[in-house]
Amino acid sequence: MSKAIKDHKLPNVALGDLGLANPSINANGECPYLADKTNTKKLRRNHVWNMFVFSFCYFLTYTGFWSLANLQSTMNAEGGLGDYSQAAIYICSMLSSLFLPKALIEKWGCKNILVAGSLICCLYIGSNMYLRWDFMMSASILYGLINGPFVSAQTFYVDEMATRFQSTISENLEFIMAAFFGMFMFFSENTQVWGNVIAYYALSSGRPLKENTTLTSQCGVNFSPLTNDTNKNLDPPTEKERFILTGAYLSMGLLSVVIMAVFLEPLKNDLKEGSGCRTMMERFVSAFKQLKNPHQLLLVFISIYIGMEGPFYGNEFTELVVYLQNTCIASGYTYRIVSVVLSVMV
Repeated sequence: MSKAIKDHKLPNVALGDLGLANPSINANGECPYLADKTNTKKLRRNHVWNMFVFSFCYFLTYTGFWSLANLQSTMNAEGGLGDYSQAAIYICSMLSSLFLPKALIEKWGCKNILVAGSLICCLYIGSNMYLRWDFMMSASILYGLINGPFVSAQTFYVDEMATRFQSTISENLEFIMAAFFGMFMFFSENTQVWGNVIAYYALSSGRPLKENTTLTSQCGVNFSPLTNDTNKNLDPPTEKERFILTGAYLSMGLLSVVIMAVFLEPLKNDLKEGSGCRTMMERFVSAFKQLKNPHQLLLVFISIYIGMEGPFYGNEFTELVVYLQNTCIASGYTYRIVSVVLSVMV
């Protein structure tokens, strides 16, 4: 055989699709191209897994928080404790959102903030077991202070996972971002569905239904929360029912803390060195600089409306549903219907 024929090799045998030497099945070394491809798939699975763990832990934690928030005006109506605790949470949340998120995230990282926020949320949930003004208000203030960094860390983590996933494929970043936030919102809306399922069965066990004596003249715009002190439908749950309900929510919250601490991967690129006080002031000033933008000014009115709508929906509307129906278990039906529709829409 001539030397020219002996040295001849077919192009697709000599070189791979990317110009790399075609690997031999007997070679001990790993092919760089195949290794990169395998590593890319592994990275994708890892990002989706982290997103699932984060969303599922959010579901476990906030199932109790949102469900108890819906029942504060009836379950903890004595002395207005429930309403005052909610007010304390959101007042402190506004302050913490202005000053704390960037400084705490850069100091401790997203994962640590998420774990700490979930743990303090469990403290607030647990404060609903035995009603004491000092304990419940302290837990509300603590949760409000961590809530600003907590929510910021949630958004930061979803954004980072979506960005990392997009770097492994050729899809548009906006599409991936929408898909990841859609997954998160699916679990978020399910907190209302399953939270109210738990509330219904916990509060309806062994409780006789009261006769509905509602007058149509007291419905709709004529409903007055100030005239309901003698309404038997607004009686708070018994100690046993309260313990069962809050214990179930607290168990779910503590489970989420354990899962998040063990399985959630830290970002590692969110820790930065900096001056804490200077960072807080920079964030405070930058927030007010946004008011120079006319589009941001228009969003202010929407934010105010949402802030007014939230307490009405969570307190007055819930009390109205309870007043017109049989005990506070009835509100579970309404919230379950709304939440199922929202989950499907997401």
